[in-house]
Amino acid sequence: MENHASSGTDDRNFLWGVSSSAFQIEGYIENDMTEWERGGYFKQNGKDPKYLNAVNHWNLWKNDFQLLKALGINSYRLSFEWSRIEPEPGHFDEKALDKYERMIDRLIEMNIRPMLTLHHFTHPLWFHTETPWTEETAIQSFIRFAEKILQKIGHKITHFITLNEPVVWALAAYGDARFPPGEKNLEKMADVLKNMLLAHREVFHLIKKYNSGAKVGIADNFIIFKPSREWNLLDRGISYLIHRFYNLGLLDAFHRNRLNVVFPFLIHFREELELQDAIDFWGINYYYRMHVRFRLNWKQPMELQFLNRSGEGLSDMGWENYSHGLWQVMTWVKNTGKPFIITENGIADRQDRQRVKFLEKHLKIVQKALDSGFPIEGYFHWSLMDNYEWLEGRSAKFGLYAVDDQDGMKRKLRTSGRFYSDYIKKHRAI
Repeated sequence: MENHASSGTDDRNFLWGVSSSAFQIEGYIENDMTEWERGGYFKQNGKDPKYLNAVNHWNLWKNDFQLLKALGINSYRLSFEWSRIEPEPGHFDEKALDKYERMIDRLIEMNIRPMLTLHHFTHPLWFHTETPWTEETAIQSFIRFAEKILQKIGHKITHFITLNEPVVWALAAYGDARFPPGEKNLEKMADVLKNMLLAHREVFHLIKKYNSGAKVGIADNFIIFKPSREWNLLDRGISYLIHRFYNLGLLDAFHRNRLNVVFPFLIHFREELELQDAIDFWGINYYYRMHVRFRLNWKQPMELQFLNRSGEGLSDMGWENYSHGLWQVMTWVKNTGKPFIITENGIADRQDRQRVKFLEKHLKIVQKALDSGFPIEGYFHWSLMDNYEWLEGRSAKFGLYAVDDQDGMKRKLRTSGRFYSDYIKKHRAI
């Protein structure tokens, strides 16, 4: 790929975009997350997010798509809400599917290439009792859901993400129980990962059946884990173990056809999976660095801290901005031999005081990767607009567009949004 920083040109296939997920923006959804909110389960974990119909994208999508056009992007990562499409097992809402198809058609008309995520954390109300991810029956449920979508619009999509951050979801649901179904059981967490990867494999081949030219990947979350005390061998050792599982676990699973979930004294899970290279590209979701400190407590042998040792500041959520970490992550993924796309990268910044600098630093790393010949095929900023940010509710502001929930959900372009738009228009091929 050319050095477009100096030439002013770009590979026409490079994707410049923004990302979102259906539940976080649409509103008017009944799923496992809203059920948990009603049941007060988030409060039991010290959080109290209010969904409040998110930012009403379900009704305002046409206007929101004009915001996409104004940014000058050529791709948009979105998801379809499973609970909206399949409210009962095997029973599908055709009107909802028709509306999603209209969204896809509109994007294509606008010359914005849709990247579709099939699973982004949420589930229908029936899922955890009927076919939870701890059981192999979940695989068939996911295949059924995916095939219904593929029958409708499979031929229209060039890029699919089957699973968004499966490690994050498995840990949140069965590790520290912050997400439904909320069970602390590491063996079940490992079973969940196994079944999710097997479901990905089956849906990968299903997508190829409907659209042989489509590219199919997984969006994996990556964190830089740094020993809090470099001189402390225990800090260094536990940092490495976390890194091996969290950052390299899925990459290794596809390389070795084996899932390893191993942590001394806590879990030792190994299983052959025969994933058979069922992945075309990796999605990289990267946000921050954490500092790891060993503790003399076998039940909780580590402490994870956010410290501003990079000098790049902390986000509104307390996350440490560490742009060089994106280079480290891309190096790991490059070693798989697969191309990759930055599918999420962003910062919670209500006042928009840090986001321009955040973008400058991370886009500089993207440029360095392009110049170095890395197989990077796109960059997607998180997110188009402020949304419902899981346990933080609507308090964390990630949007290039601000959303005023006190004034009819009005959208307003932030300075950082203008910066990103100008950057894209300067660097992409027109």
